[in-house]
Amino acid sequence: MGSDGFSDSSEEDVPLAKLKRKSNSKARPDPAHSSSSKKASSTTASRNSTLNGSANPKKRPRVKYEEDEHEHDSDLEQPRRPVPKKKKVKQEKGKSNNKIKKPVMKEMDKAERMSHAMQSFLWWNAEEPKAGAQWHTMEHAGVAFPEAYDPHGVKMLYDGQPVTLSPVEEEAATFFAAMDPEGMHLGNQKTAPIFIKNFFADFRQILGKQHVIRDFKKCDWEPIRRHLNEQKIIKKAISDKERKVNKETRNEAMFQFGYALVDGHIEKVGNYNMEPPGAFRGRGEHPKAGKLKHRVDPEQVFLNVSECARVPPCTVPGHAWGELRHDPQVQWLGQWKENINNQVKYMQLAAQSSFKGKSDRSKYNKAALLCGNIDKIRDSYKKKLKAKSLEARQLATAMWVIDKLALRVGGEKDTEEEADTVGCCSLRVEHLNFDPNDEGGDCKEIELEFLGKDSMLFKQTIDFGATMYTENNGMGEQVYENFKAFCKKKKSHEEVFNSLTPSMLNTHLKEIMDGLTAKVFRTYNASKTLQDELMKTEAIKSFHSLTPAEKVAEYNNANRDVAILCNHQKTVSKAQTTQLETIG
Repeated sequence: MGSDGFSDSSEEDVPLAKLKRKSNSKARPDPAHSSSSKKASSTTASRNSTLNGSANPKKRPRVKYEEDEHEHDSDLEQPRRPVPKKKKVKQEKGKSNNKIKKPVMKEMDKAERMSHAMQSFLWWNAEEPKAGAQWHTMEHAGVAFPEAYDPHGVKMLYDGQPVTLSPVEEEAATFFAAMDPEGMHLGNQKTAPIFIKNFFADFRQILGKQHVIRDFKKCDWEPIRRHLNEQKIIKKAISDKERKVNKETRNEAMFQFGYALVDGHIEKVGNYNMEPPGAFRGRGEHPKAGKLKHRVDPEQVFLNVSECARVPPCTVPGHAWGELRHDPQVQWLGQWKENINNQVKYMQLAAQSSFKGKSDRSKYNKAALLCGNIDKIRDSYKKKLKAKSLEARQLATAMWVIDKLALRVGGEKDTEEEADTVGCCSLRVEHLNFDPNDEGGDCKEIELEFLGKDSMLFKQTIDFGATMYTENNGMGEQVYENFKAFCKKKKSHEEVFNSLTPSMLNTHLKEIMDGLTAKVFRTYNASKTLQDELMKTEAIKSFHSLTPAEKVAEYNNANRDVAILCNHQKTVSKAQTTQLETIG
């Protein structure tokens, strides 16, 4: 009962709509807590609807709302606005994004950075040193010496018995054992006796007069040779990790000794490694092949640096440089004397250095100067081909040979000290073979066969009656007649140009044009041949449609003609010879 005497009405007698309004009015939250209340009621409603099974089975996406800046300052409840989602743009296949990616620079190693540094120096724009000087300042690290010999302890046999050798004696024996018995030195019937004789003479000096080894024929080098072959196999079978370590060791030496600082810029050094001791091989039938090259000590080396440069430390313990020089008038960085030919060897900058570039520029400038005087020079020597004086005719004939056949001048050589190489002035009757194919009649062919520079074989049959030697008053047939007359009544070992010397020829060339030598003729003819062959290629209609690879092939073909003219050849290795024999 209520306080007024009436009983309270039950909620069952109240209409449903009024009951809902009543409950809502009673549960209205405080405006200060409206936001948290809404979140709680929303969570409760969601949980109840899920339990009653009335929720959507699909997961509804969560909606982000942004808060109004006046939401907590106003007494009224402010609705929150949903944040619009960013639309994802699907990228079509084959199309790239419009976003420009930042270029990723390739990380260069140290060698590449050094190469870029050297290429950035434009020597042709640099200030020239004062007259007579090659540089202002020069600094380098000296010479890299080979490691000391490490004895292997394998004994050679003498008369079937093992022989104990000292480290110095063992090293010399190993030099010979390292030679291939079927190679170009021991496998050649002409060079083998010379090589063996020279080696054993030096080997006996190391052994001494009282040593048991006296006869080369009783020596058996096979035990040492087998050991060396096993070491080669082991070196080839090393792991990639070991190979990488070896490469890093070589690079470390290169970075230490392989660069010089000349006038403030970096230059690459050519031969910074000292020649190791060994058996001298030489080229061709060298009279000193087989002799033992001695180990060069730092005391034998002279270094050339600028006065303000740091003195390179000697890397061999207990030794020091022989001498320090400060001579800017020479290009060499170091020098020493070898014991085989008693000649001075030099450590110089590499072929791509500014020194070599300046030398090449001077050489081609002289060839370009000859280009403007070549017709006058040719007319001059052609008139003398029929001169009454033997000396004049030989001089004119030699000029023709140097110009047309690109032969070197040649000079007198001591065949006991050097290989018997031949040039124009040193041609002998035995080097010329008239009418090699026995054609008879009006045949104007001569086969020239001799060893040229570096013992490279020159063997060509020249048809002096051919159009290329007779057109435009080429005088090829007259040159043939002169050769025939020069060789008449002479023995095979006698010289063809007996009235001409290299000094006479060089003096005559300098009288014609300042700085003219036979080498300038070779440079001019090689450059002219290359230019003419390239112009023939450019003249064809399909030239512009050639691919870069085809243009490179055409250039190589033209360059091959130059190599034939100058008798440039590559030595055939044993591996190539074996491969050709296998194919055949």
